[in-house]
Amino acid sequence: MSGEANGTHCLLYRFTGTEDAVIVGQLELTSTFNGTPIEITNKSHNDFVTLMDANQSTKGRTITANIVYSNDAEYKLLRAASLAGNIDEYMLDYGTGLVADQIRFNGIPNAPSDTAPVGDKVTSSISILSVGEDI
Repeated sequence: MSGEANGTHCLLYRFTGTEDAVIVGQLELTSTFNGTPIEITNKSHNDFVTLMDANQSTKGRTITANIVYSNDAEYKLLRAASLAGNIDEYMLDYGTGLVADQIRFNGIPNAPSDTAPVGDKVTSSISILSVGEDI
């Protein structure tokens, strides 16, 4: 298939105020856009559910990153932000070279979880919840 994106090139960055800094040790990334359709059902719909067209509530993006546990400065900042609940600017780049394949958003890292399998590397899973619209 031509033009497909390769997950190896997909990276998550944190904006430092002057540049986008890559978070070292990334393994897998999952990007989910959330939104709930708005129900407008009333008695005239004969017990069938009716949803509002082109509208959703509680819209947001969740990025889940599995990262190798390390002493890298950006990893430590992401982990500290997840414990403190700090909002930072992030960019998810699908690595195609197209600006259209870059998603920039403000988010709060949340719910760090570490996995330490016997005889293998320690990894962390951290979700970043978007705040407001994509930038």
